[in-house]
Amino acid sequence: MARFITDRLPVPGAIGIFCGGLTELGGDSAYVAPLLNGEGVPAHPLRLANIPYFRGADPRDPLVMPANAPALLAKFPPTLLVSGSRDMALSSAVHSNELLRQAGVPTELRVWEGMWHSFFSDPELPESRQAYAAIVAFFDRRLAH
Repeated sequence: MARFITDRLPVPGAIGIFCGGLTELGGDSAYVAPLLNGEGVPAHPLRLANIPYFRGADPRDPLVMPANAPALLAKFPPTLLVSGSRDMALSSAVHSNELLRQAGVPTELRVWEGMWHSFFSDPELPESRQAYAAIVAFFDRRLAH
């Protein structure tokens, strides 16, 4: 979205950010999620720079981390943020939701209890079906003509 706005491309009527955010993966979820998911205590939290598709990117660049540019955030369309309570990106999603709200962007944050990163990738989970319904409802409301 930051690239669309920066390059003056048409902005969609609404967007969704699923199991991620507009900020670094800090907060307590980066420490707690591994424990809740049966892993050991992390020596340090997961950073975006450790994720292959962010390797080499400058986290200060608003195109990488839009949270660094409040004026850019103010141009975002209505945004749905989806996460699980055991997702290492939950803190980023919650923080991103608040930053977008402070910038005047209509947002909706949906968090499923006990669900992990990208839980909705398993279509058999009842929570996945709930997430799909919430996603469809959000875009129906925001994109209705």
